[in-house]
Amino acid sequence: MDVAQGKKSLQKVEVNRYPFAHFIVKNFLNEIELDKVLTDLEVLEESSPTSIFKSNFGEKKEWKKFSGDLVHLSGFLEYLSSADFIESLQEKFNIPKEIKLYPDSTYDGGGYVISPPGSYLGYHADFNFSSQAEKYRVLNVLVYMNRDYQHKNGGVLHLLDPDSKTVEAEVLPEANTLLAFFTDDISFHGVSKNKQDFYRRSFNLYYYADQPISPNQGFDPHKTIWLDTEIHHH
Repeated sequence: MDVAQGKKSLQKVEVNRYPFAHFIVKNFLNEIELDKVLTDLEVLEESSPTSIFKSNFGEKKEWKKFSGDLVHLSGFLEYLSSADFIESLQEKFNIPKEIKLYPDSTYDGGGYVISPPGSYLGYHADFNFSSQAEKYRVLNVLVYMNRDYQHKNGGVLHLLDPDSKTVEAEVLPEANTLLAFFTDDISFHGVSKNKQDFYRRSFNLYYYADQPISPNQGFDPHKTIWLDTEIHHH
């Protein structure tokens, strides 16, 4: 798979330090490669998902296994798990080279995810330890695959100030947008409600280390930390 544009974009992108360290790359893949991945995703979506979560909004679907027959999708995911990509993440977030980062091939809590209309994600800080990977979660990478996205569709990622818990940055889930952010016990974020007939499509990928690398990340394993939604609203 040709990932030259992605590599070039990563070299140029600047990390935003507020409200917590993150960067956004738009047009991560060139249009030809993007179309190939989207075509493979159409085939994937015809297969049974690994997990289905039923709610009042409908079914949230997650795929955590990807056939090698979907060549372009497999190549895309292989790149996001590659030493080359991980080295770029370490450079951007100033993570010392002696700290080894690991991709999660189990996609614990992630993978390719389709969220139905009406669904949303309350404000939270992520779980800090994966029992499947047996390592500490340190970085999130989201890649959106929503063609013809419009702001009225909702599904916007909010990044919150660690102290005030106010929304200080937004990321639109437009196709071919990659977001990477540092995750610890105070990197609160959430997703606004999907509107109308909008199904939000995203790759949710997590990267781990043998120990916490943030002073704001505890050693004791914990589940997701949810904010009081009666106080903090989208």
